Amino acid sequence: MPCILRRLTLAALAAVAAVGLNMATPPWAKAQIDTSNATFNEAVQAVKDKNFRHAVKLFSLQAENNQHDAQYNLAILLEAGKGAPQDFTKALIWAWSAQLGGIEAAEELAEDLSNYLPEKSIEAVREAVRTRLQARIEAGSAEAISQFATFHLKILEEPDYEKAYIWLSISAALGVEGAFQARNDVRDSLDDEKIVDLQSQARTIYESLNISFE
Repeated sequence: MPCILRRLTLAALAAVAAVGLNMATPPWAKAQIDTSNATFNEAVQAVKDKNFRHAVKLFSLQAENNQHDAQYNLAILLEAGKGAPQDFTKALIWAWSAQLGGIEAAEELAEDLSNYLPEKSIEAVREAVRTRLQARIEAGSAEAISQFATFHLKILEEPDYEKAYIWLSISAALGVEGAFQARNDVRDSLDDEKIVDLQSQARTIYESLNISFE
């Protein structure tokens, strides 16, 4: 099986499994998920049919709507130049977005794409990903808060443990799974003298947010 189809198929299976585990989904949200799955499956079928242009269109719509498996698949198509002109910069934006969304295979893809780009372009991509996350946080996304913490640990050229601690503290306060341990792990990398100030910053940001869970 060609590499692109193998990756797409794995992502599709992951998406179906994730939806299957969400047993408590309210009816209005389930309708959105069903529509999203139908679009995702249509995009996967378009790839199998070698209708890459249609696949890019469908994955792009879902990627902009923060569906991380679609972001990963879109990055693959843009890397390959199938369905749209080859674009390593946009591919890296979506690969990093997918990585932050928990798509493990996206990390390797992002590393490959980074090897194709000069540092100036990579830094521009980092800023684009940062801007997307900040916009989602301002719109009230709890998911984006935990991803913003990971951004400061995994996507920056050098980890920013102080910023990561701030955003993990907020995630932990919101009850995001895994945030408590991650916050404590990051705290071990910080100077004790800075903790009080960082906690104050986290509290100020937390009190200013109007958060919902996507």
